[in-house]
Amino acid sequence: MKSLFFTILILGGAFAAYDYFGAPPGKKVIFKSLNVPESKGPKLVLANPKFDDMPVEKAAVPETAKPSVEMTKPAQSAPAPAPAAVTKPASDPRFQPIEALTSNWMKIPASAFPREVKLLQDAMFKMSVGGSKVAAGGKAVAIGADNGVLTLAPTATSPARAQVPIDGTDLKAQLNESYEKWKVVRGEELKKLAASKAQAQSAPVAANAAGMVDTDGKPLRDSTSAYPLLVNAMKSGQVTEIKPENILRWYDPQPAQVQGKQGWAVRFECNVKTIFGLQPVEAQALVLGGRVIGWYYTGSGEEVP
Repeated sequence: MKSLFFTILILGGAFAAYDYFGAPPGKKVIFKSLNVPESKGPKLVLANPKFDDMPVEKAAVPETAKPSVEMTKPAQSAPAPAPAAVTKPASDPRFQPIEALTSNWMKIPASAFPREVKLLQDAMFKMSVGGSKVAAGGKAVAIGADNGVLTLAPTATSPARAQVPIDGTDLKAQLNESYEKWKVVRGEELKKLAASKAQAQSAPVAANAAGMVDTDGKPLRDSTSAYPLLVNAMKSGQVTEIKPENILRWYDPQPAQVQGKQGWAVRFECNVKTIFGLQPVEAQALVLGGRVIGWYYTGSGEEVP
């Protein structure tokens, strides 16, 4: 009897424990006060799904917005026509510094003298008998120069002579001032010459060089030892700085590359206008195919106006 009682007691305790701890709400028999009415609302989802894993519905693209597979290619525009030739305005002429013209004041052309100068230092003038001194600040006449040393006379007609360095007078200042003024005048003159040259070059030029070049295109001399091909080019206005009458000497033509082809270079000496008047320089003409292509000073390589 006792064993049956203990068995029922154990089973009852186990059921009561299950009913309290294990039975879901709403299903409890003994502890009915713990039953909670089941909610009829939507269930709460505790775990949020990852957005990367969610399918994305693409917006439908209207048929009219879709580009056509076979698109019409834009018509290729014709290449732009080459711009019409424009005459380049004459640029300001380039002048060498006066130091280059005078070999750094060591070689002043004789055409610069005689010239009155102001003494910056005393000068002792000597004659066959006796002498005289002119103090700094006085005037004298410069009659020549050699390697940076001036030869002076007290007056234009006096036989007395003195020698002083160029820096002992205001000669440099005088020549610099004269050169600046001359460049302005000469610059305007060269612009006009360049305009005349451009006009002459725009005119058709006869290419007939018969009798003026040999079979290799080498310029030939005439009875005066000049080159008619070059003289005719000068007269046609191809070059304005050099005139046939100012040519001092012609040299023999030498083979030269002209515009990437075999041509000829003819050197010559001539007089050109400078601040000191006409002065000798060396230049050359480049010849190709029986025509003069260009004129250049051999020293500086600059084109002759």
